[in-house]
Amino acid sequence: MRWKDEGIVIAIKKYGDKNLVLSLFTKNHGKRRGLARLTNDSNYKFQISNLLHAEWSAKLPENLGFFKCELIESPSHHFFQDRLKSITIVSFSSILEKVLPESEPYAVLYDNFLYFIDVIKHNSESWQGHYLNLELLLLAQLGFKLDLSKCAVTGAQEDLQFISPKTGRAVSKQAGDYYADKLLPFPQMLHDVYNNNLQNSYSYREFQLGLKVTGYFLNKYLFSQLNMRFPESRDLMLSL
Repeated sequence: MRWKDEGIVIAIKKYGDKNLVLSLFTKNHGKRRGLARLTNDSNYKFQISNLLHAEWSAKLPENLGFFKCELIESPSHHFFQDRLKSITIVSFSSILEKVLPESEPYAVLYDNFLYFIDVIKHNSESWQGHYLNLELLLLAQLGFKLDLSKCAVTGAQEDLQFISPKTGRAVSKQAGDYYADKLLPFPQMLHDVYNNNLQNSYSYREFQLGLKVTGYFLNKYLFSQLNMRFPESRDLMLSL
């Protein structure tokens, strides 16, 4: 069996002296793993976030198989000196590696991840909002879409200040004030991202608040269900 596709490097692990296990998030074949030969340019070619042209082959579809890869683009030199951006890329790649089912295509998620890499590569001020959108999209693509459009209690679309940790639905100030200590805050940045009204002037504190919300639901719906630990790189994004 053989196929060709393009894919983003999301994980690498050395395998013996001459090979490594390469994990790609591909456009048409989803997350796929395979063995790749170690060569003189391996350290440059197989970096997290690199875009590769890949040819995968195996005798049977369920086999690990082998990759032959050509580098299309290596974007990391655009942001490797920015610690937060670098950790963000590593974090989302690690999340994809852990939670995506094998061989199931997620073309919309793939295109958005590729676009996000392009956003931070060009140093856009809105990159943090695009990252929160990626995590919201990942939840939605795996069947856990948050409903932040209106109050779950009153149906109001104004003054949404809380999110229910049980249902992932928004709650207005009027309906949620009494239970505020049991609800998650609904940061303005996350509200704007959800409503496709992204601005450029958010503080790092706003980004942290958004990360705490999306991280809560990633952990609840995905990592806890899969009995996996939340990636340390994702936690690190909150402490820089």
